[in-house]
Amino acid sequence: MLVPPFVTADFRRDFTSPAGKTAVSSQIIIAGDNNYTLFVNGEYIGYGNDWTISQQYCVRLNPTSNVFAVAVENEEYNPGNTTPNPAAFIAAIQINYSDGTSGTIVTDSQWLGNVATPGFQSIRYNDAGWKNAFVAGPVNTSPWQTPAGPNDASSLSIAGSYWVWTNEVPPNKPTSSAPIGSRAFRKTIDVAGGSTVRTGTIIIDADNAYDLYINGNYIGSGSNWPTAQRWKFTLDYPTDDIVFAVNATNTGGEAGIIAAIALDAVDCSCSTTLFDITDGSWKYDLKVPPGFQQPGYNDASWPNVVVEGLYGVPPWGQVPTQNAN
Repeated sequence: MLVPPFVTADFRRDFTSPAGKTAVSSQIIIAGDNNYTLFVNGEYIGYGNDWTISQQYCVRLNPTSNVFAVAVENEEYNPGNTTPNPAAFIAAIQINYSDGTSGTIVTDSQWLGNVATPGFQSIRYNDAGWKNAFVAGPVNTSPWQTPAGPNDASSLSIAGSYWVWTNEVPPNKPTSSAPIGSRAFRKTIDVAGGSTVRTGTIIIDADNAYDLYINGNYIGSGSNWPTAQRWKFTLDYPTDDIVFAVNATNTGGEAGIIAAIALDAVDCSCSTTLFDITDGSWKYDLKVPPGFQQPGYNDASWPNVVVEGLYGVPPWGQVPTQNAN
C-alpha cells in the first residue's frame, strides 16, 4: 500500500475477554514502517522508528475490556522524495489470563483504521465510523521482511544515539567549541504499562569527562572520550520512574555526551528490555545545582539539549565501547 510521506493513520483493536476469562497482562511485539506510537487503554506505551527491528512491551490489562491503539506515520523514501511509498505496521499480542492460559491477537482485518484523529487512543473513543484495516499481506510480504528482534540488553549499542550538549553550541555543528566547565544533564524515563525496572545497562561517553548517577546513586565516571563505557546497574528497589543524571565537564574545544540505555522491565507474567538514547528529549542546566541527581529534583524549567549529530560524526567518529564494571 503506497502512502504519501508525512501522513499518519490511526488504528484500533477492541478486545473483550472470552466468557469465564480474566485478562491480566499482554506481551506485545510490534514494528512499523516508518514510525509507530503504541497505546493501551489510552496510556502511551512506546515508540519505534525502524521497521526492520521489532520491539516488545509487557502491559497490564483490564480484566474484561481493553483497547490497543497504534498511530503509524509514513516518511520520505529518500530525503526530498515526496513520492508515495509503502507504509504499514505489524503486531502480535499475547493475552495472559488469570487461570494461566493465554490467547493471541495479530494485525488483521479486525483492526479498524482511520486518518489521524485526536483522542483516538482513548478506551472511550467511538470508532463506529472507522473502516476495517487494509491487510497488505503476511509478515514477509515485499517490500518488507520478518523484523529482527525483539532485542535484549546484550544488543545495546550507541550506534543509534546522538551527541548532545547545551545551547553553548549550535545544532548539528559537532566541531564547534564550547566553554570550559561542568554542565548538568537529566533524562527521566517513565516505564508504562505497569512494568517496573530493577536492573539495566547504560553505555555512555563524554567529551571530556562525566560523573553518572541513576536515581540519585553514583554509578561511575569516565574521562577518556575515545572509548565509551558500559555500566551495568541495580536500583535500590523496583520502580517505574528512572532518572539518569550526568555531570559532564568540558576542558576545552568540542563538548558532548552520548548514551544508550537498556532497562530490564518486568511485569507479573512477562519481561522485556526497553531502550532509550541521548536525543533532544534530554534536559540541561548551565550550572550543576546541588541535588540535581536526585529523582525528586525539579527540572521543569530546564531547556532541552542541543543535538550535535548522530554517533560517528566528527570529531568523535566511531568510538568503541568497553565494560566499566
